[in-house]
Amino acid sequence: MGDSFADALPWSNQENDSIEDSAETTPSGTESVRWVVVAENLNPGEAVIVKGRLESEGIPAIVQQEAMGIVLGLTVGPLGAARLLVPEPHADNALTILAETFETDEAEAED
Repeated sequence: MGDSFADALPWSNQENDSIEDSAETTPSGTESVRWVVVAENLNPGEAVIVKGRLESEGIPAIVQQEAMGIVLGLTVGPLGAARLLVPEPHADNALTILAETFETDEAEAED
């Protein structure tokens, strides 16, 4: 393969350092972040929506589900249930946002 293949892959071109420098998205370091569960036993679709709600407020979030449940396409039961995690410093704020967001929905369901 000629030079055209090397030009197509940014990491194979050693002369272009600007691409490698711009690819770094996180600073290096040893600081660890503890993630805590703020919601569990969610339908995976619901978990993605709730994750988006938290991210719209600037809170990073992760949806976690058992790998076998994902492979089999399960959405209920222990393999299908999803959990929502946020960094520990954001947990209280995330719980407040979730309580405010879904409080109206629960009140409407009771009527």
